[in-house]
Amino acid sequence: MIHESVASLIDAKYLLNRPSRRPLKIYSSDPMAGRAGRLSIDVPNEELLPGPVGKRLEVIDYDAPHDCFYPPVNLDAEAILMQSGLEPAESDPRFHQQMVYAVATRTLDNFDRALGRFVTFNSRKYPRLRLFPHAFHGANAYYESQLNAILFGYFRADRESPGSTLPGQIVFTCLSHDIIVHELTHAIVDRLREYFLEPTNEDVLAFHEGFADIIALFQHFTFPELLRTEIQKTGTELNEPGPLVHLAQQFGHATGMGRELRSALGKPEARLYKTVLEPHDRGSILVAAVFDGFFTTYQRRIRDLLRIATGGSGVLPTGDLHPDLVNRIAGEATRTAQGILSMCIRAFDYLPPVDITFGDYLRAMITADYELLQQDETGLRTAMIEGFRLRGIYPDQVASLAEESLLWQAAEQSTPRIPIQDEPALREFIIREATGFGRVGVVSAEAMHDADYYEDAEGEVRGLKKDVAMALQRYADGCRDELRLHPDLPVQVKGFHVVFRVAPTGQSLVELVLQFVQTDRSTADQFGGIPLRGGSTVIAAANGQVRYIIAKPLPAANQPDEVKAQANARVDKSRAYLIAADGMDPLMAYATKDQLSRRGKLRASLRALHW
Repeated sequence: MIHESVASLIDAKYLLNRPSRRPLKIYSSDPMAGRAGRLSIDVPNEELLPGPVGKRLEVIDYDAPHDCFYPPVNLDAEAILMQSGLEPAESDPRFHQQMVYAVATRTLDNFDRALGRFVTFNSRKYPRLRLFPHAFHGANAYYESQLNAILFGYFRADRESPGSTLPGQIVFTCLSHDIIVHELTHAIVDRLREYFLEPTNEDVLAFHEGFADIIALFQHFTFPELLRTEIQKTGTELNEPGPLVHLAQQFGHATGMGRELRSALGKPEARLYKTVLEPHDRGSILVAAVFDGFFTTYQRRIRDLLRIATGGSGVLPTGDLHPDLVNRIAGEATRTAQGILSMCIRAFDYLPPVDITFGDYLRAMITADYELLQQDETGLRTAMIEGFRLRGIYPDQVASLAEESLLWQAAEQSTPRIPIQDEPALREFIIREATGFGRVGVVSAEAMHDADYYEDAEGEVRGLKKDVAMALQRYADGCRDELRLHPDLPVQVKGFHVVFRVAPTGQSLVELVLQFVQTDRSTADQFGGIPLRGGSTVIAAANGQVRYIIAKPLPAANQPDEVKAQANARVDKSRAYLIAADGMDPLMAYATKDQLSRRGKLRASLRALHW
C-alpha cells in the first residue's frame, strides 16, 4: 500500500509533467469524406470538466427541439485518454461534443500563436464561449454575441438531390469542420473588432464571411494526412476541385445545392469586385485572392523538388508519386499554408477599429508580415498583392501596388509615447500579460475573468481594468490631432493588448496594440440606425514609441485637408452603400416605419446573414 504522502507526491509530479498537447479525433471535413477523412489532431492539453468545459470554451449539449440534455463527454476519463479521444461517429452525441471542442480549440490555438496573445470570450454573464452542438432544427449555424454562444443546427437531407448523403438522413452542422471553424472565427472577429458587423460599406459583412472561410480553408492544409492523400490524386495541382479547396461539402449537397457550400476557386475578374454585393459572394472574392497568393507561393517553394524528381524537366510522370516526394511536397504545402494562416490572422492587429475594406486588409497583411520578416524570400507578399490586383482590389490612398507603398505610413517621430513609465496601471498590465503568456489559459484568461470592467456609453471595455482604460483615455485625449481623432467627440478605449511574436528567424517582437473609437450619435437616423463611427488603431513598440496610426477619421471643421477629404469620402461611401443595400433587400417594400429607421442595424446580424 502506498503511503498517503508518497501518493500526494506522485499526484503533484503528474500534474507538473502533464503533457502540453493531447490528440483528439475529428472529421477533416465532414462525415461525407468517409474513413479517409478521419484524422487525429493535437490540441493544447488543458484540464477539462465534463462537457467538455475548459478555460475559454464550454460545450453545452442541450437539444432544444427535443427539450433534453445529452450526457456530457469527459475527455479526461482514462478510457477516452487511452484511445486519444472517441472514434468518429455520426450517431454518438459525445463525439459531436468532442468534435466541436477539438476543432474550436485547434482554431483558437492558431489565433493565439499568430496574434501573440490569448483570445478570450469572457463577458459579465458568461465567462466562456458556449458551444451548443444540437441547438435547433434547421440548416444553419451561427454565432450569437448576446448569448456569447455558437448555435449549431441539424436537419434532414434533401430527399430529391442529397448528393452522397442518404435522402432524408439527419445532417449535423456540428460535424462539419468548416462550419465549426467558420462560426468560431465570426466569434473571434467580434471580440477583436466588435464594429466589423456594422455594414458601413460593401466590404464589411463580406469581410466577416470571407475571413471566416479563409481560416477554415487553410486549416485544411495544416492536416498532413489529408494533403498526402490529395497530392497522390492530383499531383502537385492543389488548386483542383476537391476536399482541400471545397468548404462544407456535406452541407451543400444535403441542402440540395448539388455542390459544396463554397469554394476557394474563383475567376480573377476585376468586374466582380465592382458589381457583386451579396456578402457571401463578395467574401468569396477575398478568399480566392488569398488562395491565389498561397498557390503561387507553394508552386515556387516546390519548384526545386520537381526539378530533382524529374531530372530537370519539371513534368511529373503519370502514375503514383514516390512516397518520399509526396511527403516533401506535403511538407512545403503545410508550411506555406501555416505561414499564410498566421499572416492572415496577424493582420488583425494592423486593421482600423471600424469600417473595414478589402484594401485595408491587404495593407494590414503586408505590414504585419513585413514587421515580423522584412525579407520576403519566398515572394509571399508579392504573390498576395498580385492575387488582389487580379480582382481589382485596390487600397485607398496609396501611390502604387509596390510593397513599400502598401505598408501603412509610419507615425511621426513627434507623436507622444504611450505613457508606460508615468502610469503604474499600464506597467502592471504589461507585466501581467508578459508573465501569463506561454501558459494557455492559466494566467491571462483567468486574470481577464476577474477584471474590473470600465463602463462607458457603449458598455464595457472587454477585459480592461478601469484604471488601465482611464490611463489610455487620458493619453488619447491629450493627442487627438496626432491620432486623427475628432476634437470634440468622446474617446472610447476599445482594446489594449500586449503581443509577443516570434519570427521564423527566431527574432522576437513585442508590440502594444490600442484601439480608440468615437461615435457621432446625431447621424444614426441617416444610416438606418447605425451612427457614424471613427477611430484609430495604434501600434507601439514595447517602450511606448508609436510606430503606426491606422485611422478612420470622422469629419470635423478644423482638420487638415487630407484628413477631412478622407473623412468625407467615408461618409459619402456609407450613404451610397445604404442605398445599394436597400435596392437588394426584398423586404424593403414591406418594412414598417420603425424597420426602415433601423434597417442598417437589423442587417448587422450574423443570424440574419446566414438565413
